[in-house]
Amino acid sequence: MAMGEIIQTGRAKRGLSQEKLAELVGVSRQAVSKWEVGDAVPDTDKLVPLARALGITTDELLGNVPEEQEEAGEAGPSQPNKPGWFATHWYWLGLILAAWGGYMLLQLVIMLFSVGIMML
Repeated sequence: MAMGEIIQTGRAKRGLSQEKLAELVGVSRQAVSKWEVGDAVPDTDKLVPLARALGITTDELLGNVPEEQEEAGEAGPSQPNKPGWFATHWYWLGLILAAWGGYMLLQLVIMLFSVGIMML
């Protein structure tokens, strides 16, 4: 989503007019209008006051929203990531190798026990 769209939707959600938003940020109404249509972008010193007036973070204002939130259309905390195919399969390979190691250790113990009995 473009910054102009973010400003416009944020302003609408808060029920602010362009004049009121301009007053809160310390710019003219024409500046807010230019931001919303994409003819201009806010100066860096206006980003924090603008984000505060819209009730969003500066990251959200700049369009830095994780893909999961963007697709879902929500601004809450993202869900924890599930392990991917590679991680899941390495987990199972590790279990197989651990089971194989246990089997080999059992064979070694049986062999040593057998040799010990034969020595008696």
